[in-house]
Order: sequence, then structure tokens, then C-alpha cells
Amino acid sequence: MIAFTRSLEKQPLAYYSCFISHSAKDKRFCERLYADLQSKGVRVWYFPEDAKWGETVWGEIDHSIKVYDKLIVVCSENSLQSGPVNREIERALVREDKESKGVLFPIRIDNYIFDKWEHERKVDVLRKVVGDFSDWDKDAAKYNKAFDKLLKGLQAGNIVTKRPKDNQ
Repeated sequence: MIAFTRSLEKQPLAYYSCFISHSAKDKRFCERLYADLQSKGVRVWYFPEDAKWGETVWGEIDHSIKVYDKLIVVCSENSLQSGPVNREIERALVREDKESKGVLFPIRIDNYIFDKWEHERKVDVLRKVVGDFSDWDKDAAKYNKAFDKLLKGLQAGNIVTKRPKDNQ
């Protein structure tokens, strides 16, 4: 009975709040993702839309990484070559270690993360299942399927705990 209590609520399932980490060069994808997440009731922070005027850029970003439940990082060639995005990944991974819970939520729009990204944290990022939004602008059905999987992963009822690092 306790397991089904949530299903008796009249409100729809709640989602984890999230921050979208990206390169400005991926603006078209991020604006679509942002709008779609908001339309489903997900509380999402997206620079530049949600940044407070007059505040420092890194102050706003650091605050959001600390406050929002998940950091959705768009793992594209543009983003993974961006110093600021790599700093955001690092901050999210440090937060995961500190809080012993999953924060980083990688999604991709190309294969750069697998094929060409060389970074000391690559192994840490690839320990996670990377969502696939490749061909997002060419195949609406594929985008919608990926978006549905993203929403499912963001459902607050999904308890995701940090797993111990692989012994390699």
C-alpha cells in the first residue's frame, strides 16, 4: 500500500529541477529542450533566459549548480570544447562526490563525446548512460522518444543513488 501512495495523489508526477549546461553554439537545440521541459512542468534553469541581470555570470551558474537537482550537460563538440562547460561538469561531479547522489545528466547531440573528446573526466562522465538526441533536428520521432526517456529519468520518484566506482 505504501508503495502505491504516490499514485493516489491528484497532482502529476514531480520532476527533479535541472540546469542545462551547453555551448551558445547549440542554442537551437537548447531552446527547444528548455521549452519542452517547461511545457511538461519541469523547473529548469537555462542561461541566458533565467540569469538575473546585474549578477555575475559565474555567480549565477555556481548558484544554480548548487541549487538545482540535476545538471543536464549537452555533450556536443561545441559544448565539450568549452572551458565553462567543462568547469560545470567538474563542479557537478564534485557535488556528486560530496552528496553521494547523482547530479550529472549527460545527453548528446553528436558522437564527439565517444569519438574525440579527450578529458581527464571522460571516464567519470561515460560511467553514466548518455542520452541520445543525435539527429534531433532531422527526426522528430527520434527526438520525441529521447525526450520521453529524459522525462522518465527526471521523475522525482526515480531514486538514483551514486554507485561505487568501478574497480579497474
